[in-house]
Amino acid sequence: MVTRERSNRDDTSLPKPKRKQMKTENIVVVGAGSAGLATSYWLTRMKLDHVVIERGDIGNTWIKERWDGFHLVNPNWALRLPGFHYTGSQPEGYLSKDATIAYLHDYAKYFDSPVLTDVAVESLVKKDHYYLLNTSKGQNISARCVIIATGAFGIPKIPDYASEISASIKQMHSSEYKNPHTLPRGGVLVVGSGQSGAQISEELLEAGRKVVLSVGRAGRRPRRYRGRDSSWWNYAMGNFDKTIEDVESINKSRFGSSAHTSGTKGGHDIYLRQMAKKGMQLVGSVSGISGNNLTLELGLIKTLEKVDDHPITWKKNVDEYIERFGIKVPLDDTVEPSGIQQWPRSDGPTSFNLLDFGIKTIIWSTGFKYDFDWIKLPVTDEYNFPVQQRGVTEFPGLYFMGLQWMYGSKSAQFIGVGEDAKHVCRHIAGIFK
Repeated sequence: MVTRERSNRDDTSLPKPKRKQMKTENIVVVGAGSAGLATSYWLTRMKLDHVVIERGDIGNTWIKERWDGFHLVNPNWALRLPGFHYTGSQPEGYLSKDATIAYLHDYAKYFDSPVLTDVAVESLVKKDHYYLLNTSKGQNISARCVIIATGAFGIPKIPDYASEISASIKQMHSSEYKNPHTLPRGGVLVVGSGQSGAQISEELLEAGRKVVLSVGRAGRRPRRYRGRDSSWWNYAMGNFDKTIEDVESINKSRFGSSAHTSGTKGGHDIYLRQMAKKGMQLVGSVSGISGNNLTLELGLIKTLEKVDDHPITWKKNVDEYIERFGIKVPLDDTVEPSGIQQWPRSDGPTSFNLLDFGIKTIIWSTGFKYDFDWIKLPVTDEYNFPVQQRGVTEFPGLYFMGLQWMYGSKSAQFIGVGEDAKHVCRHIAGIFK
């Protein structure tokens, strides 16, 4: 019989699992981007004790998920975080990525926001009248109120069939792209022609890369019209003030692509046909893949016609607004490049082989999806979008901020996120009375 020697070491000397420390806070804001900081501003003004926890640094999304040459699409005068409107010398300019990050850091310093950086929330559960946040720092936080301000666009959305593509082709989401020099040599396929896809494609083309752009249904937006920036006209006409009650399909507004234009190089139009004339190959939307053969939707020319109809309708609305209020502005002096409507000259292929086309990189500019599975409560609908009324949920003390079309068209924008933040903070103030 085999016997086991008994250890002389007392069991109490064995290492014990560390118990996570518990910290108690009245109010926790999760995320230190524009939405989280705007919320922190109003909580500070209302003298409500709180802490802001951020998984990275202040403005983490702008740091990690924007390319090097990124510029805001709305002009600087639209930077209107509460108490910190833009007052610089270039109101008609467009902030670069680095300048946007600096703006957010300066804002946090302006009112001494209580931000804790490099702290990620791994889960949130409700226990009695409190919420427990499990963090990456080995500490649980107990709070009476939690405001989720983790960003407007969630996590990258890439089609399932992307996994079938040859491993020799580098794939990335548009949120991972940094600049042309970080990509492998060879051609680049950009899938999606919303704001990010169109701007990235233009940057790659100007860098001398061979570019194939899979065109979606996003319209294009004039940079300027009749002496004013298009954002100014949208602001004047009340387009920024539209709420969820003013749109026919809220899910189309929340999850659809934004019309493309650009804030780079002082702001300019992006015209897909013009890029085709300069050498970019436009193809239809990618609908599937077999091996390295991509299947493309038919009707590229009709899709481009719809893209071009978008600014025509928009200009008509501006003209009617000008006439109605008798606004004195110049006439339209836009001159379309000669012969541009001939590009591209055909619908293009219905499929193509990535290797035959020399494609070495695919950039999926296919949008984002929300991921709130870390919140252990039934807080989302069938689209995984939080169920709330202007940030207020049915769970007392649980709020959301900065979601795309959470309440209106500017809920996730510098020009209007502060209005929703004020609404949410007033609701919170009522709890602590």
